[in-house]
Amino acid sequence: MAWNRNLVVTKLKALAAHLSISVVLVAVALALMLWDWFPPPLFATDGGGIGLKLLVLVDLVLGPLLTFIVFNPAKGRRSIAFDLGCIAVFQLAAFGYGLFNIHSVRVQAIAFHEGQFHAVTAASYSEQRIEPGSWQALGPAAPYLVDVREAADGDEAGGVLAFAMTTGLEPPQLQFLYQPYALKAASHWAQGWALNELQLQHPQIAAAAAAWLAAHPQQASAGVRFFRITGYYASAVLVIGRDGQWLGGFAGELPKKTLTPSSSPSPRS
Repeated sequence: MAWNRNLVVTKLKALAAHLSISVVLVAVALALMLWDWFPPPLFATDGGGIGLKLLVLVDLVLGPLLTFIVFNPAKGRRSIAFDLGCIAVFQLAAFGYGLFNIHSVRVQAIAFHEGQFHAVTAASYSEQRIEPGSWQALGPAAPYLVDVREAADGDEAGGVLAFAMTTGLEPPQLQFLYQPYALKAASHWAQGWALNELQLQHPQIAAAAAAWLAAHPQQASAGVRFFRITGYYASAVLVIGRDGQWLGGFAGELPKKTLTPSSSPSPRS
């Protein structure tokens, strides 16, 4: 019985060592996802959590569990090294494959179209023959905040329609219709919600918006509007500054704002 206890303790130590390494790997992946691929609120709208669950399953559960099962100090060093090496290769391969798949569906653009923003993943651009350097004209780094312009009459409009029908893409996914959102920020300002409007019509969203503003006093003093953003899995609230910059966001079901004829697009409203 004592020998079995010692074996279990030894196995648990090996599991703990493996788990600590796995935690570091998952933490690095999570930081990459939150800072570059799915910054808030895109992590919720476009499945960042789903990808993270798969990484956690492999790296924090399956890998350490395999180590607990196969590790035995009674084996020779070469045998132990071979067993742990096989587990490490399997885990790193699964981790790399999972990270690659998450990267392939990262949010590449946040496109404003018909009164709301759309989170568009990188996979939507694989068939568009995008010219090198064309993304850099839209901003410093992805996800790019863009406005989807109307296609010009004539050949361009016909070409856009034909391309969209052939590829099955929607206007918010068509990169060649993009222009920097800041160019049109003033004309779209009235389509976002001010805090006082949310307090009157959507008090739950207003409470979350007020909390966001309290945590970001510098942005709050400069003036912001709240917009609906729709992703693959859910909708959320995007915070846009007066200068047309994306400042962040939070979870919440916010409808598109219905403009009245008297609504003013002035950024001073």
